[in-house]
Amino acid sequence: MFALKLEELGFVGADLLVPMTFMVIIGTVVIQSASAGPLANWLKVSEPEPRGVLIIGANNVSRAIAKELKELGFRTLLTDTNWEHIRAARMDGLKTYYGNAVSDHADRHLDLVGIGRLFAMSRRPALNALACLRYKNELGVNNVFSLQTPEEKEAKEKQVIARHYTGPRLFGKDITQAKLASLISKGADIRKTKLSENFDFTAYREQYQGKAIPLFAIDKKGNLRVFTSENGVKPDADWTIISLIPAEVLEELKQTDVEKNTSQQKDIDPNKDNMGV
Repeated sequence: MFALKLEELGFVGADLLVPMTFMVIIGTVVIQSASAGPLANWLKVSEPEPRGVLIIGANNVSRAIAKELKELGFRTLLTDTNWEHIRAARMDGLKTYYGNAVSDHADRHLDLVGIGRLFAMSRRPALNALACLRYKNELGVNNVFSLQTPEEKEAKEKQVIARHYTGPRLFGKDITQAKLASLISKGADIRKTKLSENFDFTAYREQYQGKAIPLFAIDKKGNLRVFTSENGVKPDADWTIISLIPAEVLEELKQTDVEKNTSQQKDIDPNKDNMGV
């Protein structure tokens, strides 16, 4: 109808006006969507890829894990209502939020730019469960994890918070916050090791006598894989494994290296030319 009226007024090609208008609109949308990302990157205003981790609780276990993740290039943000924990985290150079992560204040002020996962690692089961519920919609069901507390492991079934509220258990079904805290206090260290065709995950476990606690793995593409009680991560060659190694295992390996070096030195006779004939 609009095109016919234009023809009556003497406009040539008026029947092409409507389709051309729609083509301009569609072309503008396509060009804008295709160029928005590169332009934002060029202007340095694009939001970073959500590879970071929001950690509930800034206790010694949380701080140790946050420091390791930070060294691996992942953003970490620790939250806690305990000022001493927050202060210790800040002394370690970690980003923090002093307050309750499920409060109205957190909804307004907690900076989640670049955050893609939640690790609920506080010593309070109810807070961990509530945080998991709060952030599942925002981060995704598969990106929310919780660390089991001793109370949860020892509690009867009717007293334990349902699993679909808490998310997969970090680092395995038998691992608790208290166990990790105890190991760290006794000198356990977080170590990273790169696997190869000749040194696979089985050989890695044997080297540490099966006592290493795998925490994370970095795959060939640089993605962070989390060991949990459910996901069954299967590391491959060229993956990097990050584990907590107990102090006694580290001491045994150190002693073995010392004995090996001593044995090699004894095999060298200083009175002979050991460079060969």
